[in-house]
Amino acid sequence: MARPILVALLAVAFCGTAAADLYVNMGTSGGSWPSSPYVVTPVPGPDVPSWMPAQFNTFCVERYQTFSPGDYRATIDDDVLYAGGSTPVVLADDAKKIYAAYLNGALGSVAANVIQTSVWGARGYSGYSVDSAVGSVIGDAGSISGWNNVKVLNLWGRSGEDRQSQMVMTPVPGAGLLGAIGIGLSGWRLRRKKVIAGN
Repeated sequence: MARPILVALLAVAFCGTAAADLYVNMGTSGGSWPSSPYVVTPVPGPDVPSWMPAQFNTFCVERYQTFSPGDYRATIDDDVLYAGGSTPVVLADDAKKIYAAYLNGALGSVAANVIQTSVWGARGYSGYSVDSAVGSVIGDAGSISGWNNVKVLNLWGRSGEDRQSQMVMTPVPGAGLLGAIGIGLSGWRLRRKKVIAGN
C-alpha cells in the first residue's frame, strides 16, 4: 500500500503548479492598450498546466515594468521575480485577495482601472492605495475564497528579461493531493482484488 501512495505523492510533487513553464499570449480585454484587465491566452504546448483555463483575465503586479501585446515565456511562482539576480518579493496577501474577489465576481461594480491601482496599492507602491470599495470587499471571507491559491505569473522576454508580473489562480493544492492519493489507493485495491481472485 505504501508504494502507490508514494508514487501519487511524487507525481503531485513533480507536477506541481509553482514550477510550470509555458508560453502565453498577452492582450487586453477591451479598450485601447494598455487597458486592464489583461487577457492571458496560453500558447498550446506540452508545458501548459492541465488546470489552466484556455483564456483568463488578470492584472499587473509590477507598477513600473512595461510590456506590449504578444507572446511571452511565463513561469508560475509564489514570488514576484526579477531578472538580474534581484531579490524575489512575496506577493502581498491583499493583492491576492483583490484578484480572488475579482474572479469570484465580488468586484463586479468596481472599474477595472480601480482594481488595477488597488493591486499596486496593496503592493505598497508610492502614490497608490487600496480603494475603499475594494477594501470593503476583501474584508469579506466569502468574497475572497481561494485567495491563498493565487500565484504570480511572471512574464519574460526573448532574452530572459523581466517584462511584467501578473496573477493567476491555481487549483487548491489539497484537492489535487487527495485526488492523487485516491487514484493510487483505488489502483492498489483493484490489483489486490485481482491477486485474491486469482488465488
